[in-house]
Amino acid sequence: MSRSLKFVLAMSAVFAASAMFSACNKQEVAQSKTQPALVAESAPQQSKSVVVYFSQTGATKKLAQIFKEARNADEFELQLVKPFPSTYDSTIAEVRAERESKQWPALVNAKLDVDKYDTVFLGYPIMFGTFTTPIYTFLEANDLSGKVVVPFCTYGSGGRKASANELKTLEPNANVTLAYGISNKRINAEGGVETAKAEVAAFFANLETGKTEEMLMGGFSEQRPLTAEDSAAFAEGTKDYAYLNLKPLSVSSQVVAGMNYIFVCEMKAFGGPAEQANVKIFKPLPGRGETQLIGVEK
Repeated sequence: MSRSLKFVLAMSAVFAASAMFSACNKQEVAQSKTQPALVAESAPQQSKSVVVYFSQTGATKKLAQIFKEARNADEFELQLVKPFPSTYDSTIAEVRAERESKQWPALVNAKLDVDKYDTVFLGYPIMFGTFTTPIYTFLEANDLSGKVVVPFCTYGSGGRKASANELKTLEPNANVTLAYGISNKRINAEGGVETAKAEVAAFFANLETGKTEEMLMGGFSEQRPLTAEDSAAFAEGTKDYAYLNLKPLSVSSQVVAGMNYIFVCEMKAFGGPAEQANVKIFKPLPGRGETQLIGVEK
C-alpha cells in the first residue's frame, strides 16, 4: 500500500473518530423469563487525536485551539520548567545558545501517552527558521513511529516548510504531512482567528484528498519577469520586513479571491549571506483589505 494511501486511510479513521456520538436504545425489547435481553448503552468514543503544542506569546495557542475544536482532539500544552525570558531579544539569545549547544530546555510534561493516539497535531512558533527548541525535548521523549504527525506553526516571516522537512528527518518512521502556518501578524489582527479557521478548514480538505506541496502549486503560472503592478504588490506586502533584505527576481501568480503571488527572491536576512527564498504575497480584491505577506520559504 502506498504511503499516501496509508495516510488518507489513517486520516479518514481519525476524522470519523473525532465526531461525538451518543445514542440510546429506545426500542422496546421483549424479555423472556428464562433469558432476559441484554441492552448495551453506547458510550461516547474517546478521541484518537491530540493537539500537542508550545506557545511563547499566545499566537500558537490561538491556533492550537482552532485545531482542537476542528477535530475534537485532546490537548497537551508543553510547559517549560524554566520559562523563556519575557523580552524578545533575551528569548532569541537563549534559543540561539540552546541551538548551538544542542542542549534542549527541560519540560514539566515532556512525556505523552502516545499509544492512546493515531494522530498528533504538533504546533510551535518558528524560531531561527524552524520549530522552537522545546519541540526537540518533546520529540526526544516520545516515539512517534507509526503516527500521523500534522505540523502547524506561527511565525514572523516563514519557516513552515522547513520545519516540516526537519520533522520528517527526525521522525522517519512517522507519517509527517503537509504543514499549516500563519504569521503572528495575521492571526493577531482583527478577524485573524476567523481567517485562520477558514484556512485550517481548507487545509484539512487538502489533507483528506492527499494533496502535496507540488499539487498545491499547480495552479500558479510559470515564473516571469516582474511588471510594475507586481513590483508594487511586492513593495506593499514586504514593507514591514526590511530586515529580510529581499530582492525580487521573478514572480508567478494565481487568481483566487484576489491575486496570489510567489516571488523568487534573493534574501540577505539580518545582513547574512545571500540565499534564495520564495515569498508568498496575497493581494485581496479591491476594498477587501491590504496586501499582505503570507510567508517566506527557503
